[in-house]
Amino acid sequence: MDYYKKGEEKFGPFSSRMYAFGVSHSLKPLYDFIAKDVKKIRPKSVLDVGAGPGDLAVMIKKEVKNAEVYCVDPSESMQRIAVRKFDRNKIEGINYKLGSSRYIPFKNRFDLIVTSISFHHWKEKEKGIRYLLGKLNKDGKLVVYEFCYDKLNNLQKKFIGKHSLSIEEAKKPHFKGYKKGIKTTGKIIVLYFEKRKRF
Repeated sequence: MDYYKKGEEKFGPFSSRMYAFGVSHSLKPLYDFIAKDVKKIRPKSVLDVGAGPGDLAVMIKKEVKNAEVYCVDPSESMQRIAVRKFDRNKIEGINYKLGSSRYIPFKNRFDLIVTSISFHHWKEKEKGIRYLLGKLNKDGKLVVYEFCYDKLNNLQKKFIGKHSLSIEEAKKPHFKGYKKGIKTTGKIIVLYFEKRKRF
């Protein structure tokens, strides 16, 4: 089964190894920031969508030891790299399967769903968010982390501009019954959705 939608960037054996070796290491400060964000929420279950080589999942598991951590990614190569990493480092409690923002293979729901530097790849962003919101527990939260296009300098826009999200783009999706928030920190934009409280 092909979990990619036509036009989405695919990661095969070579590109996955290159990503795992270089890019994922350069993203460590971002992953550290996200893991600490997750710790503040104190979820019992976390789903990482577009989990890549599993670095963020490992950091989340270290920060929130009692949480069940789940990962999905459309790349078999990324999954293999991640599972080997978990085994090599004797990390337990992370369940990784093939999937995407349109297909989550786990039957359970989640307290928190995160996606980092992945949202810009999605061909159907609003459809993906709507689908993932349906996978949340009653008081669950969905959080998107991306580079903020507006905060990049001209050189950064040239090289990673297409791998970013503008504030204007972040303002577009709205879903009935969900509170939406946008914040920026440094060069990162954080977009979140959570169910509105009823009194």
